[in-house]
Amino acid sequence: MKKLNDALMGILRVRNLISPPYISTQPSLNVHRISKSDCFVIVGSDGLFDFFSNDEAVKLVHSYILSNPSGDPAKFLLEQLVERAADCAGFTLEELMNIPVGRRRKYHDDVTVIVIMLRTNQRTSKASTCM
Repeated sequence: MKKLNDALMGILRVRNLISPPYISTQPSLNVHRISKSDCFVIVGSDGLFDFFSNDEAVKLVHSYILSNPSGDPAKFLLEQLVERAADCAGFTLEELMNIPVGRRRKYHDDVTVIVIMLRTNQRTSKASTCM
């Protein structure tokens, strides 16, 4: 198993070979009662949370919305993810994007993000990247 794991690159490499299961069919579920102070919900595939903690993702979206109220927070979050993926792999963003699409998957996963705005005057945004 270690030999196969060592051949993988980037986020595909398993960080802890000792603690299975590596893949689980059990969904992760959190319940949160929405309050008046909640502004948005981030729904993202696992590729997003390979690079950002929940708190980091919320802080990024919150600061983006404050400075760009008509912008696209889901697209912004994906842009930040790709920059972080490049940095983690030791590439510049341009170098990562110049890697052929099929080989680029060695450095980060396909990602889908939806930011659901909870205020009535704001819109929901969604973005995806395929590598």
